[in-house]
Amino acid sequence: MRRKVQNVAIIGAGLMGLGIGVEYARFGYNVSLYNTNKKSSDAAMQRAKEDLDLMAKTKFITRAEEKETYSRLRPTTDIADAVKGADMAVESVTENLALKQDIFVKLDALCRPPVILATDTSGLRVTDVVAKVKNPERTLATHYTQPPHFAPMVEVVAGEKTDPDLVPFVAGMLRKMHKMVIIPNKDTPAFIQNRIQNVIGRECQKLVDEGLASPQTVDNVITFGFGRRMGYTGYFKRLDLVGLDFSYNGAKSRGNEPWKPLAEHVEKGELGMKTGKGFYDWPEDKKKAFLDWYRTELLRLVKEDIKRGDI
Repeated sequence: MRRKVQNVAIIGAGLMGLGIGVEYARFGYNVSLYNTNKKSSDAAMQRAKEDLDLMAKTKFITRAEEKETYSRLRPTTDIADAVKGADMAVESVTENLALKQDIFVKLDALCRPPVILATDTSGLRVTDVVAKVKNPERTLATHYTQPPHFAPMVEVVAGEKTDPDLVPFVAGMLRKMHKMVIIPNKDTPAFIQNRIQNVIGRECQKLVDEGLASPQTVDNVITFGFGRRMGYTGYFKRLDLVGLDFSYNGAKSRGNEPWKPLAEHVEKGELGMKTGKGFYDWPEDKKKAFLDWYRTELLRLVKEDIKRGDI
């Protein structure tokens, strides 16, 4: 089926939806922003104006692009009006399964195929969200990172009945918008990002409950410690940087069996950057370029910390 998207409807232009709408508008799509009442609709348009002004002030976009983007945003409090002429509708309401299912039933009735219907759910399976629609083949999830118009990652996920061609089509659209598209192998609750965040969150709460640290201390540990470096290395790249034998020997010394994939690398002599191969390949020029960039960025951030008086 040939698909073309030019008009996008955002259903729920709040914390996430407004940013998603601004992102589409910035890349030339005509965007209708649906909110349930005029007050929230006006607030969305005001926030769009402020966010676009910030983008222009920081020279992320030009003032001309700021005006053009804002002109492509059309607020409405009528859901039928929002989706009229839409090629794609993105639902971004609160994380309530029954509410989302009701909205998708409405969208399925209002938008005839091949209009694409996407959910920005952060914790529910796509399959469950669209369980009551008659045309589930044109549904999928586009799970953004908050704030969606400032953060590049989007997880694009198919439900059990999604047309196999839909995910690569939407992923292609998003990549042209300079998004880092992640395509999980399975439709799972909380996706990849939130499963990682949820584990960290539970341990943060446990540290506070046990009286080991205040919320402020926990935040400082993340902001000025491992969270800062993870922004550049992720998890597995960091293991390569430190040396896989370090993690392997550490597990052994604690009486634990190392994680099997890590052990397999170590036992083959693939220890990460220092041997040229680990979870990633590290030819000498790539390693040097990465380490120069990484260390330069860390120094830049420390200078900014000192300038702000944070440390």
